[in-house]
Amino acid sequence: MKKGIIFILLILTALSFSQILNYVPENFKVIRYVKDLSEFYSEIKSLPTGRFLTESLGLEMMIQGVLESQLLSRDIEPSDFYDLLSHEFLFVQLNSEDTCFVLGPSEKAKKLKDSIKSLVVDLLGMEDVVVVEKDGYLFLGTAKAVNASLKGGGKIPDTLKTADFFGYGLLQGEKYSFTVVSTKESASDHLSIKVEIAPADDTSRNFLEKVGQPRKVPSDYYTFGELTVIFNTENYDGLLDVLSSAGFSIESENLPVQLPESDIEKVVKNLFEELEPPMFLSANVSSAVMDLIAGSTPTNLEVVAKARLKTPDAVENALKAAGVQYRKEGRCFVLENGLSICTEGDTVVLKSEQFSPRDLDITPAKNDVFFLFLDMKAVMESLVGEGEEAYIFARGFYKDGKMVFYVNVK
Repeated sequence: MKKGIIFILLILTALSFSQILNYVPENFKVIRYVKDLSEFYSEIKSLPTGRFLTESLGLEMMIQGVLESQLLSRDIEPSDFYDLLSHEFLFVQLNSEDTCFVLGPSEKAKKLKDSIKSLVVDLLGMEDVVVVEKDGYLFLGTAKAVNASLKGGGKIPDTLKTADFFGYGLLQGEKYSFTVVSTKESASDHLSIKVEIAPADDTSRNFLEKVGQPRKVPSDYYTFGELTVIFNTENYDGLLDVLSSAGFSIESENLPVQLPESDIEKVVKNLFEELEPPMFLSANVSSAVMDLIAGSTPTNLEVVAKARLKTPDAVENALKAAGVQYRKEGRCFVLENGLSICTEGDTVVLKSEQFSPRDLDITPAKNDVFFLFLDMKAVMESLVGEGEEAYIFARGFYKDGKMVFYVNVK
């Protein structure tokens, strides 16, 4: 009798594991899994930021319109396509070039296979995309990644096999090795994703410990805006590498604030080598977002940035190297577009002619080495005239031998 109960429990446990996870290949770099795409999308839409993007800005209707016209032109019923997107999702990355998406299970997968390949080729220009159907699952990606996924054989921790949402990565660099795990945590009024980066050896552990060491910051050091990004670490380059491992892209072109002139961008690039944390960038982006949506260059950019200087002559040297016109007023270098770069002891401050600081309810903790806050309510009010409490907030810190990052969306 006891053996029979154990046998039944083993069967129930096996059935609770998703079949799609059988398609995790060997030697993967990163995988990401969502048990129910439809439910996850509904969760995002229930958030103020999600409602604003999908409904108030009309992105959902716009994308649906373009997509459904393409589907109908291929004699695909949109409901069949949406059924394929209403179940499990697996993303597999083998390397920087080879990836695979797995969707299903759906009774429509086999019928949709050829049409979806045509759709991807026409919309995304991916001529070499491979689309395969197996057991109701649709595989879409490069030939190498699709074949590896069909073969399966990859291993993931047992603790993740029953999760509704997770990411898992094994990252091997020239010097350091990490395991990256991301999970979705329960939250009543926002979406919360936790990312943990654990070292695989002592060298990697020592590296993370230094990256996770914050510097002491005066209480009045930071100035906050609608968007604020802060780096405060003993190893800035290392932090950027760790952020990349965690799935964050902090390239300047991905931020909703851009320096308006190429000459000024040259100054910043020349100067950046002479800067070190603690450093921050704050900007009031709502008016700039309006300009971007209208297809024009932002004209009323409110921005302030601050960092430590390695050498006192770095600012003037950067300006001269970039060939930018400026006038000197005391400790400040005033540029023709109104931006000023001022030195204050061992720090440098870049500031626009106008900047209205904001008071934030959420501010960096003492142990944070990374902090990002975007006030979506301000963006809503600027674009549609009204808004509700909404934000995108991320923080990173070192704890118990790991780097931990939280991303919260409301």
